[in-house]
Amino acid sequence: MKNAEFHRPVLVDQVIAHLAIKSSGIYVDCTLGGGGHSQEIMKRLSCSGKLVGIDCDDRAIEFASERLQNEKDRISILKGNFAQLTTLLASVNIVTVDGILLDLGVSSFQIDTSERGFSYMNTGPLDMRMGEGAKITAEHVVNVYPEQELARIFKEYGEERYARSIARKIVQERARAPISSTQQLTDIVSSKLPFQQRIKSFARIFQALRIEVNNELDNLKSLLNQALELLNSPGRLVIISYHSLEDRLVKEFFKKQINPCQCPVEFPICACGKKPTMRLVTRGVVRPSTEEIASNPRSRSAKLRAAEKL
Repeated sequence: MKNAEFHRPVLVDQVIAHLAIKSSGIYVDCTLGGGGHSQEIMKRLSCSGKLVGIDCDDRAIEFASERLQNEKDRISILKGNFAQLTTLLASVNIVTVDGILLDLGVSSFQIDTSERGFSYMNTGPLDMRMGEGAKITAEHVVNVYPEQELARIFKEYGEERYARSIARKIVQERARAPISSTQQLTDIVSSKLPFQQRIKSFARIFQALRIEVNNELDNLKSLLNQALELLNSPGRLVIISYHSLEDRLVKEFFKKQINPCQCPVEFPICACGKKPTMRLVTRGVVRPSTEEIASNPRSRSAKLRAAEKL
């Protein structure tokens, strides 16, 4: 598998800067992918440093393992979902770490592999599973979920304004014959949309289905709660998100840790006694430069946020 076939790491310099890497520290790349970020982290670690890379995709693990084979004494590559981070780390006798990286979203390799079904631009089966752990496929969702539930997913996870009419059309069409390919789905979506709206709606519908299939938002919530317990002080949590739903979860989590006070706003001083557990190390979001977007267009929606445990 060639390097160009896999995911190009986004915001590499910014990730390294915000992780504030200690040469002897322990770090976790929760979304290993092609190993691009991990490779850069390894360059900053001494022989006593340690990196754990996690991914649920067999092809990612295969590729990253080959890429990082010269570092095998200092890296543990684990197959699994980052929602089980504490358990995965315990399997290699790690209970606390100095930094955690999460690069959310779909890798370029997954998008470009038509048989994975992630892209509306490629014809393939409606799969969309990021790893073998996913219990359902997009085909199952499209053909089995009730109309009301499909509309909710498209509205909630895709923020699609035509959610109800698209869901209704899907149910009508699947009554005639099962919907099994990305092309069938885009044809159905097209029939309910103005021409100028189609591309954005394709992206939203495919995003919504992918989130549902892979339980992405619940997995992120689980990771955030575990990360706080696993980080040493002053350990860093660095997260790159690609759509507003993920970014909102991260933003609200950091906000809660930075200002956990639950007292009524009219109280002159805090009486609940809750103390901050983290501090922000980014002001707002960090975005790719114009140059990075030009060389890697898929980075354009990336947003990085980072916080440090107190």
